[in-house]
Amino acid sequence: MPSSAVIDLVALSQRIGRGHQAESKVQAADAAVLEGSFSLDRLREGFFLHCTNVTHLHDMTVHFPLLQPGIKVLLKLEGNAEVSFGGTPLPLDAGQGSSATPRGAIVTLSQAEDFKRCSRAGTRERMVVITLTADWFASAGIDPEPFKPHLSIRSWQPSARAIGIAEQLVRPSSFTGPMHALYQESRALELVAEALAQADSQPREAPAGLRPGEYQRICRLQQFLDSGAANHLDLTAIAQEMGCNPNTLQQQFRLAFGQTIFDYRRQRRLQHAAAELQQSGISVARAAEIAGYSSQANFSTAFRRHFGVAPKQVRLKI
Repeated sequence: MPSSAVIDLVALSQRIGRGHQAESKVQAADAAVLEGSFSLDRLREGFFLHCTNVTHLHDMTVHFPLLQPGIKVLLKLEGNAEVSFGGTPLPLDAGQGSSATPRGAIVTLSQAEDFKRCSRAGTRERMVVITLTADWFASAGIDPEPFKPHLSIRSWQPSARAIGIAEQLVRPSSFTGPMHALYQESRALELVAEALAQADSQPREAPAGLRPGEYQRICRLQQFLDSGAANHLDLTAIAQEMGCNPNTLQQQFRLAFGQTIFDYRRQRRLQHAAAELQQSGISVARAAEIAGYSSQANFSTAFRRHFGVAPKQVRLKI
């Protein structure tokens, strides 16, 4: 369980483990370099949770080898440290203070790589990192292949719920012992499910017929649709947001995802409604509104067609 404290170079090295190196103007090993808390917990075989909530007291560069291959799910609540894996930069600047914008990423490491982070004095870093190895994927019955190759980096847009979960994880909990581990695992699994679902829906490479710039625009469109900002926009307004002709945008989206923009949006809104039913216990009527249906009966029909069950069967009873 993380606890707030002043952390010196010796303590930092002990917590991170072998191969750790820190470069700072601070010379004394017992000089404080961080203030706050961070923890690294093994929740089960192949499933690790790292929570950070610190303020950097000095400019510092740290690097150490990541020896265990796996897939890392990151959600940064606040922080703008420069981070790289094996020399590949991780574009995950969430900003600082009240203007911070939480951001997520999935990083695949198929072999050992060097991790490097450069941070500035006075900046805060609040984030959650979940590491999933082959053992966990096997036990969960999930194929990790869609999230490869080595050093691939995929962004994901955390929902408000995911951000709230990460906030819970980086703060001390009232649980101890096995109940604390259960508390952590239940929340970490929600983040994993959301992140992997988003990443799995993204095309892994630019489809034939799309130039790199067009592909990047379609990926931005996907993030725009996932954010909910386009829920009440028509195709013309969406195309204006993307700076593209509506027909061209629709054609390019079909090339990337094999469905229309509105079919994709309808599917994502149904998934959002299902998550709220299951996790928050909202009414079926409210779920219909979230999914964009004025008729509860039509929503129930669409829900059953998509998920194979009625909305009331997945609703959390609270």
